[in-house]
Amino acid sequence: MEIPPSAHHQPYLMPPLQQQGGTLPEGKPGRKRNIIIAIAAGAAVVLTAAILALVLVVLPLFSPDRGMSATAKTYFQALIDGDGDKALSVSDPGVPENEKALLQNNVYKSAGQRIDGYRILDARSDFVTAEVTQNGRKQDILLRMTKSREGEWKVGPKNFQKIRLSSSRPVGSFTVNGVVVAAPDSGTAASDSLLMPAFPGEYTLGISGDKYTTAEEQKALISIDRAISKNTESLKVLPTQLLLDETRTLLENKRSECTASTPGSASEATRRGCSGFAISEYRPTRNVKWTIEKEPTFTLLRGEDSWIIQSAQSGAASVSYEVNSGRDDAPQWEPKVELVIPRASGEIQIVDGKATLKDR
Repeated sequence: MEIPPSAHHQPYLMPPLQQQGGTLPEGKPGRKRNIIIAIAAGAAVVLTAAILALVLVVLPLFSPDRGMSATAKTYFQALIDGDGDKALSVSDPGVPENEKALLQNNVYKSAGQRIDGYRILDARSDFVTAEVTQNGRKQDILLRMTKSREGEWKVGPKNFQKIRLSSSRPVGSFTVNGVVVAAPDSGTAASDSLLMPAFPGEYTLGISGDKYTTAEEQKALISIDRAISKNTESLKVLPTQLLLDETRTLLENKRSECTASTPGSASEATRRGCSGFAISEYRPTRNVKWTIEKEPTFTLLRGEDSWIIQSAQSGAASVSYEVNSGRDDAPQWEPKVELVIPRASGEIQIVDGKATLKDR
């Protein structure tokens, strides 16, 4: 039987049991909210720190300083390797394509005294500072960088020195390290001056043209220390041995022609191009015989469009003949001998690719 509750006693309420896991009694909601907020704040701090750490690690990979350093390293290593094409791919010399001949592999791979070491010291703004070694000499240099339209860093044009190729007379083209280098926009005209950028190194300069022209080779040095660079050369244009040999043959042929039939007067000798083979006698002569005892020597000087024959050492010759000391109707032939000092003279012109002699 159910027993009714007593009028003097209320029912006894059991306190709620605390749940496993340490949750707070439902009777304290404020404290629970505080704990949740504290946990969320802590998580946010951890997440922020993680993001910041990631940014600090990743950001330098895309920073301008790191990009400039990478470009400078590629540039310097290409110079060490003699790889002109690679160095040119990360640089901007600031000249048209037809003026980049000295920066190509076929020229630069043969350059001496290229740089042989480097160390990047700093990179900021648009400058890279590096310690560079060339031929045992160390120098701190400043690379001025530029950014391409695509946003890539390049070694700028202000870093490039230029080699000036010039000659004492116009030539068809030059050679650098054995490679023919045509003058920019020269067309078919000859050029006696050419200015082109070059990487650090030593270059051998010459000329190239026709079979009759050469020059003494010169050296040009592009140094990391600009104060000791030697980049202006004037090449002395010289005749080739072939031209010297052909000139000697032309002079000998002319001498044979003149001595075979001696001109009767100085004016006739000049007209025939035999001014060096006229005898002093104005009276009638016969039985003229020349004896060349010593050949004259000569040098060739480059003119604007020809070669000038200049006597180096005079020769020695004698001429014997008979002279009429009487009248025409009663001649009296007397023997006579003259000593002559022949000299080489004239001008060599190149006509249709062939050397020809012109008397002066």
